[in-house]
Amino acid sequence: MNFASYAPALGLLLIMGLLAWALNWLKKRQAPAGSGQGAELRLVSQLMLGPQQRVVVVEVNGPNGPVQLTLGVTPQHVRTLHTQTLPAPATPSYAAVARALNAAPSQEPSA
Repeated sequence: MNFASYAPALGLLLIMGLLAWALNWLKKRQAPAGSGQGAELRLVSQLMLGPQQRVVVVEVNGPNGPVQLTLGVTPQHVRTLHTQTLPAPATPSYAAVARALNAAPSQEPSA
């Protein structure tokens, strides 16, 4: 038996191992810390009231649509001050998008 007969198989095995390692590394690198199966959270604004007190407005995508929460934040606790359900963003119909595209003037690239 000759090593040359095993070289293509070993090379393919090495490439597959490196590809698996690279994909795992990219997956760890791309996922932000704390991102799980929970709701999406976005900081809308914050106001400092004192050295350690602030009012924060956050937007959460919950099961019933987006919700805006006004929170009082101190070093000891977080308290909900106000909750507001936001209307879901309207998605345009296919017909509306087609009309808008047809109404837009076409810009031909000049040579």
